[in-house]
Amino acid sequence: MALARPVLLATGSALLLLLYLLAGFPRMDVLLQMLRRLRWLLLAIFVVYGWWTPGAAALPALGNWSPSSSGLYAGLFRGMALATIVAAVHLLLQLTPRAQLLPAVMQLLRPVCSRAMRERLAVRSVLSIEAVALVQPVVSASLEQQRLRPGGFAALGEAARSVYDRVLERAAQADTAAIEIVELTNPPLWQWLIPLVLAAALYPG
Repeated sequence: MALARPVLLATGSALLLLLYLLAGFPRMDVLLQMLRRLRWLLLAIFVVYGWWTPGAAALPALGNWSPSSSGLYAGLFRGMALATIVAAVHLLLQLTPRAQLLPAVMQLLRPVCSRAMRERLAVRSVLSIEAVALVQPVVSASLEQQRLRPGGFAALGEAARSVYDRVLERAAQADTAAIEIVELTNPPLWQWLIPLVLAAALYPG
């Protein structure tokens, strides 16, 4: 889907929709929040591709200010690819508990890291992902308070300080829990054929 090719994007989107259907569409409100935070990035992608890609004018009446048809087409598919990847990540995080996600990250890092480094990186990655959901409400509340008071960069600095203080306060009150690390065994050899088949399908030439 990252290649944004129409056929691959349509196939990946259909499979992702099927997975969401089988999973019962978990926490769609969280997915909508994630996509809403990407709105300016999606708009920037659409503008950059639409107005900086050479080609036939999509709106000839605008003259040189018109976006190109090929640019709008490419920007649309790039934006759709990004939104679909975000939806896939959201589904993965909703269906994969820490007990499964942590060994999977360690397995991914096995070819390039020692066991001790794999453990540190995997634990930090999983804890960072979980911390995002806890920090987001704090950031939103601080920004809402600062909107009521004009102050430019000073107000933004106060908001950052408020977020920092609240995060430290929550960290001090958080309960400590042991994290069990279980490293997976090597997958069967036949499973290594799956990425090779996918690579052959994506690059038939």
